[in-house]
Amino acid sequence: MKHLKKFNQTIPVKVNKYVYHTSSPKFRDSIKSQGLITKGPGENWLSTTKINLMKLFQKQKCIFASNSDNKEDQFKWDYDDDIWRIDTELIPNNEWFRDPNSIDDKWVITFQDIPVEAIELIHEGTGESKY
Repeated sequence: MKHLKKFNQTIPVKVNKYVYHTSSPKFRDSIKSQGLITKGPGENWLSTTKINLMKLFQKQKCIFASNSDNKEDQFKWDYDDDIWRIDTELIPNNEWFRDPNSIDDKWVITFQDIPVEAIELIHEGTGESKY
C-alpha cells in the first residue's frame, strides 16, 4: 500500500479475532451509521509519540485499537467512553500494525476504515470524567 512507504518503522501485527476501540459517546450515532472512519491522531497521542515519528503520523489517518481480550488491558482513559468491539474476521483485508507508542502488540492501528457490520458497541460510556 502506498501510504506504508512513508511508515518504514511500522511493524505488522497479527491481531486477535476481536480488537477494541474507544470513542467519545458524542460520536456514537455516526459510528453506528458509518462504521469507524480513519481520522488523524489526537493531540494526546501525538504528545507522547516519539519525535522522529510524530511528523510522519500528524497527517496520516488511522484507527487505534487494543489487541487484548483482557478488560484491564483495553482502555484506561480518564473518561467513560464507548467501547466498540471489532470482529477482525469480518475485515480480513484490513492490515494491522503496532502503535508506534507501544512496545508490544497490545496496541494496534489500521489505516483502513471499518464497516458497521464488523463492529459492536459493548459499552455505552457516559463521556464523563472518571475522576
